[in-house]
Amino acid sequence: MMFYLFRGYTIIKSVYLFFLICLFPLLLSAQLQDVQIPHCIKQYFQLNRGGPELISIDIFEHPELGHTIRIKIAGRRNRSGQDLVYAFTSAAAVANLHGDIEMLWVEMDITYKDVETTQALAQAACTIDALIQGNCEIQEWLNNCLQFP
Repeated sequence: MMFYLFRGYTIIKSVYLFFLICLFPLLLSAQLQDVQIPHCIKQYFQLNRGGPELISIDIFEHPELGHTIRIKIAGRRNRSGQDLVYAFTSAAAVANLHGDIEMLWVEMDITYKDVETTQALAQAACTIDALIQGNCEIQEWLNNCLQFP
């Protein structure tokens, strides 16, 4: 009986040591780098097989908007609103981890007879507050934060 307790303690100790060794570098650098952002957003889009098709992701410093994530998606005509919200949600989730993103920009191409492009902008802080943390309703976010230039 003592052997099993000691053996279980050793397993717990080794699992704890494994997580300490693997996660310690992540804890030191808790924020994402700009290079990691496209990969993280691609992972969000791969998880949702019924979601919009991701075309491109750019991270850049805009002279007026600040540090910006731009996502280009191919939306579906009958679910364009849901596709737009999904793109903003995935960008906001990654921006929440990054901490230095100021603006989220989504371009959505909808193909129906011709290609129609919709551009939408939203401040990252407002989007994180509404879509990630759930501090306000989506309708309030649509009215107060989302802009169509």
